Amino acid sequence: MSSATNNQRNSMEEEFQRRMQNAEATPSGDLWNRIDHQLTVQENSQYKRGMLFYRQLAAACVTLLIVAGSMAAFYFSKPTKGPEALTLDSLTTKVPMPEAGQAASITDEAIASAMQQAVQAYEPVKQQPIVAEAVPERPGSVESNLSYTSKPASALGLSRAKAPQVVAPNTFAWYNVAGTNNAFYTSVFSEKSGRSVQSRFPAIQQEFSGKKVTTGFGSVIISSGFMGDDPVQAIEDDFTALSRAVMSRVKALGAEQESMAHRLKAEQELALAGLPENEQNPKSGRWSLGLAYAPSYFEQNIGTSAQSAIPTAFTTLAPPSAMQASTLMAAEAREEYKEEVEPGFSFGIELKTGFKLGKKWRLLSGLGFTQNTARSKSSYVLEQNHNRMGPNGSGSAKTFFVPTLNQTDASSPESLTKTDDYEVQYRYRHLTVPAGIQYEGNLSKDWFWFAGGGVAANILLESSVLASAADVEDVDYSANDKDSPFRKLQWSGNATAGLGKRLSDNISVTVGPEFRSYFDTMLASPEKAMAPQGKPYTMGLNLAVNYDLGAGRR
Repeated sequence: MSSATNNQRNSMEEEFQRRMQNAEATPSGDLWNRIDHQLTVQENSQYKRGMLFYRQLAAACVTLLIVAGSMAAFYFSKPTKGPEALTLDSLTTKVPMPEAGQAASITDEAIASAMQQAVQAYEPVKQQPIVAEAVPERPGSVESNLSYTSKPASALGLSRAKAPQVVAPNTFAWYNVAGTNNAFYTSVFSEKSGRSVQSRFPAIQQEFSGKKVTTGFGSVIISSGFMGDDPVQAIEDDFTALSRAVMSRVKALGAEQESMAHRLKAEQELALAGLPENEQNPKSGRWSLGLAYAPSYFEQNIGTSAQSAIPTAFTTLAPPSAMQASTLMAAEAREEYKEEVEPGFSFGIELKTGFKLGKKWRLLSGLGFTQNTARSKSSYVLEQNHNRMGPNGSGSAKTFFVPTLNQTDASSPESLTKTDDYEVQYRYRHLTVPAGIQYEGNLSKDWFWFAGGGVAANILLESSVLASAADVEDVDYSANDKDSPFRKLQWSGNATAGLGKRLSDNISVTVGPEFRSYFDTMLASPEKAMAPQGKPYTMGLNLAVNYDLGAGRR
C-alpha cells in the first residue's frame, strides 16, 4: 500500500483511482436527469412569468379601449346646440351687463376701430345689404319687418320709422359661426321666441332699452324706439321683480330652515326640562351591569407577642437552662417574623348592578369574592408532644404564628425548635356584599373620569395558615369552625377614582387605584391574643367593564 514514503500502488489502489477519474469525467445518467429537470423547471417559471405579463398587458389594453369607447360614446351622445341656442349663447356671453357705478375699462373709439378691423379682416367678400319687405306690425309683437346691412352696428344709427329696422349680423363676419347664423333665420324670429329671449337674457333687454353696453367687441347704442318704450320697460321691470322675488324667496327659505332647526332644538330642551326625572331617563336606560377585578396587596397587621409564646405549663416544669434557651429562641422567632412578614398578592371579583341618579351619580351594589394573602419566612417550629385532637389536624409541629393568636393551648406541652427555612402563607377568603356611590364627569366624547366610595360586608369563608415544609402542620379554619380565632363578619370601606372609556353606546371600561380598609381587626377577640392587633387594609388597582341596559349613553 502506498504512503508518504512509498509511492508504489497496488492493484486495488489503481482501480480505485481509475474509477474516481471515470466518475469525474463521465457523470452518471441520474445527474444529467437532475440537471435536465432543473432546467425544465426554470424554463417553465420563465414561461409562466411571460404569460402573466402578456395577460396583464392585454387586460390593460382592453380596459383602455373600454374607457376610450365609453368617453367617445358619452361625447357623441351629447345633444348639439341649434342655431337659436348658439345665437342666444353668443348674446349672453358677449354682451355682459356692466355693474352699477363702474366705468368702461376701454374707450368706445378703441373698441369701434378694433371691431372694424376685425370685420374687414374676416370678411373676404362684401355683399350688398339684404332688405326685407315691411310687414304690418301686429299688436304686442316684438319683432316686425327687419332690414339687414353688412355695416357694423357701431357705425349705424337707428331711429323710429314706419317700418322699424334692425342691424342684422353679417353672415361672413368673424363673430358669426358659418352655417349657424344667417339673415334669413334672423328675419323669421317668431313673436314667442323673441319674447322668450328678451325675458331670459337681461343683456338683450339692456340693448333693447337703449342703454350703453360695454363688451369685448365694442359699444352699441340702440334706440329705445325699436320696440317702444312701454314693452321694453315692462319686460325689464318684470325681470327685475322676478329676480328680486326669487332671491328673496331663497333667503327666506334659508332663514326658515335655520329657524326651524333652532325651534326644534329649543322644543326638545324645553320638553326634557319640563318632564320629571324618571320620564327623561326611562328605567330601562338607568340600570347597568358591571364586572370588576381588583388585584391588590394585603396587609394583615398582625404582630408577634411581646412575651414568650411558650405555654405556661411547659415553663413551670422545665429547668432554668431550658427556659432560658426557649426564651432566647422565642425572641429570635419574633424578630424573624417582624423582618420576614410582608403583604401578599390578593384579588377580588365583584359583580355589580348600577342605578343612575340623574346624569352624573350612580348607585352600585352587588356580590363579590375576595382572597387576601400575606406571607413570611420562618425557621422555627413548635413541636407538640402528643397529637392535637380536633378538626384542624393532628400534626406534630406547627408554625410559630399559631400560638400567638389565642391562649387556648396553654395546657399542651410544646417546645420551640429551630429547623430549615420554609415559607408560610396566611390566606383569608371572604364573600363580600358591596354598596357604594360613584360620580362620573366627561372629559371628551368617549373619555370620562370617575370617583366613588362605599362600604362592604365581608363574610369569612375560610382562613388558613399554610407552610411549605412537609413536617409542619397546615392549619385551616372553616366558616363554621368554633375554634377559629378569626372574625366571622367584617365591615370595610373603600375609595376609588380613575379614568373610563366608552367603547360603544352601552359598553364602557374603567381603571383606577382602589384603597380598602377594614373597620375591625382580623381576630374576633384581640384582647385574648398574645400579639398586638391592627386593622388590615388593601391597596390595588380596580379594572371594570360596565354594560348600560336600554338606550345606552345620553
